[in-house]
Amino acid sequence: MGDALVSRLAPARSVALAALVESERAGAYVREVLDGMPRARKLDVRDRGFAMRLALGVTATTGALDELLDAYLARPQKVSARVRTALRIAAFELVYLGTAAEVAVSQGVELVRSQAKSAAGLANAVLRRVADAAAGYLAADGVDADRRPLVSMARRAGLPLWLGEALVRSLGAEGASQLAHAQLMAAPLAVQMNPRVRTTPAIGGDPCGLPGALAGVDGPRLVASGILDAADAVVSDLNAQLVATAATRPGTCLEIGAGRGTKTFMMAAQAARAGYARDHIALDLHERKCTLNRERLELAAMERIETVAGDARDLDGVLAAIDGRASERVLFDTVFVDAPCSGTGTMRRHPEIPWRLSAREALRDLPELQLELLRQASGRVQSDGELIYATCSVLEAENDAVIDAFLAGPEGSRFCVRPVSDAAIFHEEGFQGAAALIRRWESERGLFQSVPALRAYDGHFCARLVRT
Repeated sequence: MGDALVSRLAPARSVALAALVESERAGAYVREVLDGMPRARKLDVRDRGFAMRLALGVTATTGALDELLDAYLARPQKVSARVRTALRIAAFELVYLGTAAEVAVSQGVELVRSQAKSAAGLANAVLRRVADAAAGYLAADGVDADRRPLVSMARRAGLPLWLGEALVRSLGAEGASQLAHAQLMAAPLAVQMNPRVRTTPAIGGDPCGLPGALAGVDGPRLVASGILDAADAVVSDLNAQLVATAATRPGTCLEIGAGRGTKTFMMAAQAARAGYARDHIALDLHERKCTLNRERLELAAMERIETVAGDARDLDGVLAAIDGRASERVLFDTVFVDAPCSGTGTMRRHPEIPWRLSAREALRDLPELQLELLRQASGRVQSDGELIYATCSVLEAENDAVIDAFLAGPEGSRFCVRPVSDAAIFHEEGFQGAAALIRRWESERGLFQSVPALRAYDGHFCARLVRT
């Protein structure tokens, strides 16, 4: 009877497989695919959570799983996409969840059988070998001794080796290990409240030293509360909230890379708390994101914010209408560049990143774009104004190196680095505690770089450049 129970395919695994197959077919985010599946909504809370764990975990470790599976497949290139996905689920359980071998193998065979009956025998043979090899794979047995620690770290986190190497170069061995140790664990949840909300909602969070922020929020209670739909709050990593707060100053602000407006919302919220009068232009490449930003701002009753769509690499062209209204080339008290980046500081929340991102993109293409945006933005900062540069990356190539390259060029000669923790808002009443949170991650130069860790928030970078 025990064997029969084990061999019956668990609904959560079947749903995870369907979500992964559809995600790969459509090029969509697996979390969104699973959330939209009627089959997933029919699962009980426990099974739905397990399905999500499998779907996100397999996505985050895809390349590592394939490396191990291919070692035991006679003809890896001949395995269909659906069968490979089913094998990945079982391998993820064996390697990263520690599921009992007899359960993971049996369920893996049934998953494969559901996609191709003829491949069940293959699945049984391959998965048994994966079960035997899992510990040695994670330990990087057989790898040269001098490379073993790096390879083992990358494998345990399910990361590409090039990315593991880049993390060590950027964060040092200890920082990279800290990130890797947390990579497959859930990140904590935080929100920033709309200042109009006077009563703390029952969503499980606690104040944390940053005005308006609640940390350790309970996800299901947050969704059930309705405060997100009412624009009474936005979900944002706590370190991202610190960056948005540092960029909040009185006067005029140009925000480049506003996206759907999470930081636009938070800057408006913090300005209201600090008593700052300000006018804000939120720029993004995509008109649809500008629309979503504007709709939420209207719902939140946040005023004096204008959204503009356009390519910030041609900032003069994008701002031509605004310059025309003013009859002059407009300069701003604050220009905030929330740059497109690799997202390597947020991989726990976005499991597609590690295996969709290429070394060329992260280490060359994105830094070149980021520098171009920074140079363009610098020409719109008025004297004594501030240029804030931020990413959600932990890679030095996108952060310190971009700042150094900017400062070494003609545009950067007019700017100097100042500590993020010394931003004006952190001297306002109620905000001093937030400065202490910044200083935990601040370098001697005054640059902010947080690093993901267990039970800690994401990796974000921020540089504060003052025009002299």
